[in-house]
Amino acid sequence: MDFSINLKLQPSPWFIGVLAELNELYSDWTDGSYDWAAQTTDFLHTPSPLPAFDDSIFETPLSRRAVNDLLHLAIAMIGGDYELVRRYTEVLRFAFVIGYPRSGGSYLTKELLRVAGLDHTRVSEALAHDGFPELHECWYGPGNNGQPLFYLQESLFQAAEFLVIANLYYQKKTIRHPHGYWLAPKKFHKIVNWGGSFKMLLGPGQADYIVTVRNPLPTAISIYEKSGGLPADGLFPVQAARSAIERWIIADLVRLGHSLEEVAAMDYFEAVQKSWSAFYARMAVSGLFLGLRDEVRLLPYGAEALEGVIREYNALHLRRDTPEPVLIHEKANAHPHWVARAEETVAAMERLWASLGLSFPALSLA
Repeated sequence: MDFSINLKLQPSPWFIGVLAELNELYSDWTDGSYDWAAQTTDFLHTPSPLPAFDDSIFETPLSRRAVNDLLHLAIAMIGGDYELVRRYTEVLRFAFVIGYPRSGGSYLTKELLRVAGLDHTRVSEALAHDGFPELHECWYGPGNNGQPLFYLQESLFQAAEFLVIANLYYQKKTIRHPHGYWLAPKKFHKIVNWGGSFKMLLGPGQADYIVTVRNPLPTAISIYEKSGGLPADGLFPVQAARSAIERWIIADLVRLGHSLEEVAAMDYFEAVQKSWSAFYARMAVSGLFLGLRDEVRLLPYGAEALEGVIREYNALHLRRDTPEPVLIHEKANAHPHWVARAEETVAAMERLWASLGLSFPALSLA
């Protein structure tokens, strides 16, 4: 018995935007004015708008190649031909930066792009930062028109888009490493939703998985500072989330079974703590450690660890650049009533990881 299905591949705005950049149709998001990695400013609540282009963008030789590659990869992924995907990506060495928000991921991604010879303000947030590809845990969700959106199909197509656009972008924009690969940095915390699948797809030795971990207390402080300050009542602002990160936290808590009324009754630290715990618990069982565990590098938040890994990449890529200093402000003493709760949260995560045969890094209150 034969079955046939129809799939509609609609290129995402992110794919089209980076494709426009490759065709040298520069938009506002790559003119050097949009610093998505600024350590003291949060651009997430006012992202640079995605550019709009007509169908003529697909008429160039580069665009036709990109679309052809995309169709081949998407079909290969649907059909399980992971060897084709591996052959296509074998010229890249991905450096995936993974971690809960406000734990140094943007800093590392920016510095890794500099290792690759790029100015991060000239690299679109879509390619380098979070958001694309949109890998969902759930198969279905609400679309813009109120109808169910099939996230599994959407996520699969966007994963194929990312692999194609990264392949073309880094080969065109950067210099090949003497060992024969192009370095492809990416801040990619959503990979925890598909950890094992992505590692299986790319195969061993094709990526470094750099995990940043920060104590939940300074993480909570950093999130509220970049979202407009701690609410006057100390509670999490469910009805008026002020940033993308606060919206992500609400989504995490809803997935844990909390009602919006329950979240609204939580103090700010409790909401962040539960979201933080859910993220690193999910990471442990996501399949991210599949195969070669030493491909996953755990970095406790701090200048020594973050700057140190960049110095190592600089040495490996024969660059003499000095990493930009990590800006660290000791603010945990502003909330002494949060300290014991933060310590217990970290200890609980250490126990969970240890029960699975994994080692969670020791964390300071920085």
